[in-house]
Amino acid sequence: MTLDQLITREQHRLLNEKTRLENLLAELPDGTLSFGRNISKGKPYYKWYISENREGRRAQKLYLRREQRALARKLARKSLLLARLRDIDHELNALSAYLSKHSTANFWNKLVRAPGIRELISEEDYQGEKFGTPPEMEEMLRQWVNEDYETNPAFPEQKNVPTDAGIMVRSKSEAIIVMFLTMFHIPFRYECKLVVGGHTFYPDFTIRHPITGEIFYWEHVGRLDLSDYRMDYLSKLRIYMNNDIFPDANLILTYESESHPLDSSIVMDKLKEFFFIKPKELRNDY
Repeated sequence: MTLDQLITREQHRLLNEKTRLENLLAELPDGTLSFGRNISKGKPYYKWYISENREGRRAQKLYLRREQRALARKLARKSLLLARLRDIDHELNALSAYLSKHSTANFWNKLVRAPGIRELISEEDYQGEKFGTPPEMEEMLRQWVNEDYETNPAFPEQKNVPTDAGIMVRSKSEAIIVMFLTMFHIPFRYECKLVVGGHTFYPDFTIRHPITGEIFYWEHVGRLDLSDYRMDYLSKLRIYMNNDIFPDANLILTYESESHPLDSSIVMDKLKEFFFIKPKELRNDY
């Protein structure tokens, strides 16, 4: 998750907390608590006062007697809630200031994906090792892979094909994709829940770029020979595109039918295109 995404999430959390505190404040009495400290027989004691703001008049400060201690407690709680609201407002202002200056251009990411640069990276990285991954990114991706996530609950009995990654998938073609992702240390999740545009999907693979951490989705469209399957796929693709998930940008697509099964060379081409992988046996020597 990028910094701007973390900040946006934190904004939502703070706004929810602010709403909750404002609802609590609405149930507390009017007035502001203040107190004074005195010494009697060498021991400190406190007196509490309530200040009531009246329109057009100076606030009147009234002493709270011992039997009004419950009111004093409510006013003390009110003071704490108001202080927390001030902290939240300061935090929200600081986060908004960052986002107003933040650029989504990501020049480094665009450069590293440029074809000319990509070709050089492939040459350096032909054995499949991650190229120049910052240590903090590597640790973040490791945590992401190991976190629990919600998977597709439909037809679990169909997950009957073992893979090199130790997970069960639904087809031999998906097992081929898993084999290559594992071979080249590309972090992924299988059938991880995704909610877009009010629709819940479980993309075959949710992938993080091993250098940039960028999120990609890989859908293997496996039964193009079936008309209902094709219609479902086109409907799903339309929803993806309406929510900024585009083929050849952040959506990887592979296809097959009963008469045209998935070829492993196609999977390799996709890895080279999106993740700069060029194994030694495919390297061009000049």
